[in-house]
Amino acid sequence: MQDNARKNQILSWLRLRLRVFAGKLYNLAGVPGIIRECDYGASVSDTRIKVRVGEMFTVVSVNSLDIYFHRLTGSIDGIGLNGAPSSLSALVLESGQLPSPSSLPHRNAQK
Repeated sequence: MQDNARKNQILSWLRLRLRVFAGKLYNLAGVPGIIRECDYGASVSDTRIKVRVGEMFTVVSVNSLDIYFHRLTGSIDGIGLNGAPSSLSALVLESGQLPSPSSLPHRNAQK
């Protein structure tokens, strides 16, 4: 019985190491990550996450913020709002003049 448990531990450790090695190899080759459609709700922080896969983009939505990832490269292509909640609308109205996008710091998400 203990022999079987030990074998399972070794197999589990080997599978984990193989996945880490494959991930490092894919990152080195520049292969984008694989993601599939799903819906997730976190009750602790009242957060809703949705992932949708389209022909050109994979869209990750966190509450009302949509983040568009290019299907082939995995790089961020843009963001958008999807039915902004009233608290966000109030925040935008209170903020007054928004800075122009060119004045905001820009960080390229690609490595």
